[in-house]
Amino acid sequence: DDPEASVRTARLLRRTYPHVKVFARARNRQHAFKLMDLGVHVIVRETLHSSLEMARLTLQELGLEPKTAAERVETFRVHDAELLKSQYLVYDDDAALLQGAKEAFADLERLFEADTNSESSKRLGADTDSGPARS
Repeated sequence: DDPEASVRTARLLRRTYPHVKVFARARNRQHAFKLMDLGVHVIVRETLHSSLEMARLTLQELGLEPKTAAERVETFRVHDAELLKSQYLVYDDDAALLQGAKEAFADLERLFEADTNSESSKRLGADTDSGPARS
């Protein structure tokens, strides 16, 4: 559970057994970046899965259809994975990291707004289709 211990272990494994595929847990993004620096092959972020599941359940409780909630969560997961990759390139530059996070937040807002608008259009179309027949 100690991030620095896992970094030391990963470093030792990569040096001693460079051909071995290393799997590691990361407590947070900074920990993930350190593991990425070492060439760890598979990094599982400790709280990401449970956070995404909580978000999906919350969206459903707020009235989204299960399929829609799952799609929204998947959109976020993919977006966040891409953000992690781009942040890794500048993680030692605080200003660039902050700017990238702001841009990613704006991109995510646009994605979710487009989803919301699309859902509203579908509902409006469904309401129009189910109206009384005119002759």
